[in-house]
Amino acid sequence: MNTKLIHSKVNAILKTIVPIELPINIEELAKKRGLDVLPYDLGQDVSGLLAIKDGKGTIGYNITDASVRRRFTIAHELGHYELHKEKSDLFVDQQFIYRRQNSPLSFELKEMENEANYFASCILMPTDQVRKALEIMDINLVTEDGIKELAKLFDVSTTAMSLRVNKLGFF
Repeated sequence: MNTKLIHSKVNAILKTIVPIELPINIEELAKKRGLDVLPYDLGQDVSGLLAIKDGKGTIGYNITDASVRRRFTIAHELGHYELHKEKSDLFVDQQFIYRRQNSPLSFELKEMENEANYFASCILMPTDQVRKALEIMDINLVTEDGIKELAKLFDVSTTAMSLRVNKLGFF
């Protein structure tokens, strides 16, 4: 995974927000990057998609998903747009792929999915803002309540927040 490229892209996008307010308005950010963002009923197994035609991207998110999932999906598809738009003109986020042990995804596709997930976590939960929140709010990350409080501030799932603070080394 090219974490330097991901951090560079995320930081460039976040610099367009002054001041950064939480939670990050990911839909507005995607629109500022030239993407359309539209709700769809995509069924149970599809959280979102990114379609690119003539360089113009459209993110579709599943209106039936929880709001924190929709936000992550938009950020994930924005990640595909920023990182992988030269590699494909269609990205579909199918939840069932991750539930199957012997996924048919190639290594390259799995890597692109991991990169888009990492991009999403970095843009929704920027390192500096997570650090500041932990300092100001005096949150105990060892407790479930602490993770819930932090997740609520960033409007993400507790799972996403747990993974992010773990990746940042705050545990």
